[in-house]
Amino acid sequence: MGVVKRILVPEADRAELERIVRASSSEVRMVERARIVLCAGEGLKGLEITELLGCSEPTVIKWRARYARTGFWGCGTRRGRGGR
Repeated sequence: MGVVKRILVPEADRAELERIVRASSSEVRMVERARIVLCAGEGLKGLEITELLGCSEPTVIKWRARYARTGFWGCGTRRGRGGR
C-alpha cells in the first residue's frame, strides 16, 4: 500500500471544522466532511477513517482530495450559496 500524505489543517480551519462537528444545527453531510478532514489532519489513513466514521472509501477519498486541493471552502462550507 502507498504512503498516505498527511493533510495539513491550519488552526483556523481546525477550529471551524470542530465548530461544525459540535453544532447541533450543522447538516449531517457537513459534519461528515468536517470529521473526514479532521481525521485526515491527524494522519489517519483512508480505511481507518472509513471504519471510524462508517462512511465509504470513495467518500473519504473525495473529501480528503478536495480539502487538499481547495482548502476549507472547497468542502461545501460556503455561506450564502444559491439553492439547488
